Amino acid sequence: MSHETDGERLAREAGRAARASAEYGWLRTLGRAGYAAKGVLWFLLGWIALQLAVGSSRQSPNQRGAFEQLAATGLGRALIVVMAAGLAAYALWQAVEAVWGFRTLEAPHRAAKRVASAGRAVVGLALAGVALSVLARTGSAGSGQTERQLTAGVLAVPGGAVIVAVVGLVLLGLGGYWVYRGWTAAFRDKLRPGVDRRLVAAGRVGHVARGVAIAVLGVLLVLAAARRDPSRAGGIDSALGALLALPLGAVLLGAVAVGLMCFGVFQLASARYLEEG
Repeated sequence: MSHETDGERLAREAGRAARASAEYGWLRTLGRAGYAAKGVLWFLLGWIALQLAVGSSRQSPNQRGAFEQLAATGLGRALIVVMAAGLAAYALWQAVEAVWGFRTLEAPHRAAKRVASAGRAVVGLALAGVALSVLARTGSAGSGQTERQLTAGVLAVPGGAVIVAVVGLVLLGLGGYWVYRGWTAAFRDKLRPGVDRRLVAAGRVGHVARGVAIAVLGVLLVLAAARRDPSRAGGIDSALGALLALPLGAVLLGAVAVGLMCFGVFQLASARYLEEG
């Protein structure tokens, strides 16, 4: 008969407490605040993109640009502090879900959900880091420069073009998946019943717009891989800029920008209904 050590007992109790908090306690509540903070970011990103579409903005339509717009006022900087804390809590909530969550699901479905939660944890932590760097006035918006440097580094290694192309195809598929979830309103499976239909409508438009932006980003990566040209890669700002460069680009970008603003409103308003990040 095995005997549990003090360390094992403490680890088991800590795990149990983390699971309980993630399922119905303070961690879920704070995580929802972080989900709402992401909504603020998407709304501001859409607003910047809309200004870009009408030719009245020089700000980068990316997450850093959204934070920098907030940081222009003292109240905005205070809001960034709150948002950074919420995003960190969201990341912790999703990390706990990635380790212990979805125990009632079948193994393949549980594994997929946990991988998705792990990805959201990384994104939440990265956004919290961007918020803090803006407050500390370090780094720069870069207009996709970081992504281009990373792409150039990957393209320089043997098989790098294949890796970049696969990532691009994954993003293209992910964009298509978000468009599907928006078109069918499948995102309601993460929410409690009783969500206002107007909020669902905003979510549908927002998910489609987000999917289009991410799909364009995937196309840029595939082109960068095919031509071994990292300058074609970039972040969400590069994807939105690529839309602007198309025929009727201002109209296309304006439509996607409004959709991203709808997505922000959806995330902000639906946070209290959220059951799964």
